[in-house]
Amino acid sequence: MTKAVYILLFLLPLVSRAQEKIKSFTFHGQVFELNLKDSTEKGVMGIPIEIWSGDELITTLESGPKGKYNISLVYYSSYRIKFGKAPYITKVVEVDAKGFQHAAEFGIVNLDLDVSLFRDKGFLGMDFMNYTPVAIARFNKKKGLIEWDMKYAEQMNGRVRGVLLANGK
Repeated sequence: MTKAVYILLFLLPLVSRAQEKIKSFTFHGQVFELNLKDSTEKGVMGIPIEIWSGDELITTLESGPKGKYNISLVYYSSYRIKFGKAPYITKVVEVDAKGFQHAAEFGIVNLDLDVSLFRDKGFLGMDFMNYTPVAIARFNKKKGLIEWDMKYAEQMNGRVRGVLLANGK
């Protein structure tokens, strides 16, 4: 056997053992349609969900019956989750999972994430939602949990409200 074959045979068991240690990071929740007139919501099936890490598209899926979705992924230090397509306004959620890797090595990490989408009525100024997160979550190492940046969420809510008011809604 050649030297390269010996090296390969030596490394294969190490690679498989390293993969066994990697646990899942699970996103689950429900996608709702928000009725802007009366604020009622209903689960929506068939909404595309893209999960990105940096510039890499990790996977895509669709919401199932009643808008429910569930996906387990290998740990990444950041996720950008994009919900929706026409006829809905897209929503992007960013999750900074740095520091969560240690917890992920010991088990499954879950993040419950419900999202409400509303129909695209041709509102001017709403296109920023295709690329700007409406919510940001970060792992807090001291507390050992993921926390939502509420100040950022309030700013984004105000921005959306402003666009809706400017469009007469």
